[in-house]
Amino acid sequence: MCIKLKDDLRRFMHWGPITLLTLTLIVTWTVIHMNSMWWAPGSSLESVLNYALIWIQTFGTLYNFIRSLMVGPGFVPLKWHPQLAKDKMFLQFCTRCNGYKAPRSHHCRRCDRCVMKMDHHCPWINTCVGWSNQDSFVYFLLFFMSGSIHGGIIIVSAVIQGIKKRWLIRLGLRHMATVHLTQTNLLACVFSLGVIMGTVLASIKLLYMQMKSILKNQTEIENWIVKKAAFRRNAYPRKGIKPFVYPYNLGWKTNIREVFLSTGDGISWPVLPECNEYSLTCEQLQQKKDKRARTRVFRCIRPATGHWVPIFSQGLWVSLQIPCTDDPRIALKPDDIIHVTRIQEYWLYGEIMISEKQKEKIRARNGAIRGWFPSCCAIEICEDSDSENDLAGGEPVKEQDTAAIESVETDQEIIDFMRDFSCNDGKKAKRLHIE
Repeated sequence: MCIKLKDDLRRFMHWGPITLLTLTLIVTWTVIHMNSMWWAPGSSLESVLNYALIWIQTFGTLYNFIRSLMVGPGFVPLKWHPQLAKDKMFLQFCTRCNGYKAPRSHHCRRCDRCVMKMDHHCPWINTCVGWSNQDSFVYFLLFFMSGSIHGGIIIVSAVIQGIKKRWLIRLGLRHMATVHLTQTNLLACVFSLGVIMGTVLASIKLLYMQMKSILKNQTEIENWIVKKAAFRRNAYPRKGIKPFVYPYNLGWKTNIREVFLSTGDGISWPVLPECNEYSLTCEQLQQKKDKRARTRVFRCIRPATGHWVPIFSQGLWVSLQIPCTDDPRIALKPDDIIHVTRIQEYWLYGEIMISEKQKEKIRARNGAIRGWFPSCCAIEICEDSDSENDLAGGEPVKEQDTAAIESVETDQEIIDFMRDFSCNDGKKAKRLHIE
């Protein structure tokens, strides 16, 4: 319990929660200060209700924010495996958690755990939005947006009344000239209005994404999987692949109840009658096979530091062409073998191939094993030998890689596609043929 509490408190020690709480404190102080001059509580019943609404929205925002952060998304237990051994063939294996990924779970590299029904990693709560905290996250967004709009109306009304103070006094309406503007509170109002505008826009965008996800019962990651499933069937029409049916969309009413009134365990999920609990995971495994078939193998010929801007090791021009993404950068040593899946002119994205003998040596290194690295640090190789027996951080070799190898060897259409796979700039990469 003590360790769990320390982990929860550690989540607060991050720029996301600290920034959000600081901005909330500043805006709340500004709203209460300006409201006390504009419509002081106690002057009427409406003023009391208005003042109470400010605090309800503030506490609602803070409560659901803290609950989203401390409850967390729900993590798959380390070394988890299905009850039936035969079901392992339908699941992916996570080498980081040393266990199988439950249906709808995905590994978050920032949390460094497999997350149940992972939607996305949110920096503001410094954890993922998933099975356990999606409802609290939606409530947090609702309170945050409504409180921001309400506070914005109070600040604008108070500033307008403060600007008209002299005019009201001249008209004999001294009882309405209650707002006194100073340099401090005026700057606070301008700053708070800027924060409010940004938070309202961000909240609307996030709420739209979350409600779309809830109504369809489809996370952002699962939406991407469905798009790739459609691409597979359009790219290889001659293969006659069975149409993919997303198994978790049970109707908008049931989908809403599943998020806000769920009593499940985050592992087992109700599915459509024509599907089974592993329909999505089987599609993921097939997509991984296709990805493996399109993978190009590179060998490191010069060290890569793993720095985001490697200006001293790789030069200014490579540093100016860095990918516009938050994916990690990986450090490489000469003779490292990398599976590359994304190619740009100056950068490659791939994963260090790890054999059983290399596992301990790779783990001793600091940093990620999957990410971007400068293309000048590696050269493509064509191996005649079977290199698929090396583990690259996906599934267990014994149970899943063998089937994947057979699929790749017999699928001539995918092999032809792989031969035509070129760089983003249209240039063919140099290859080193190894006998």
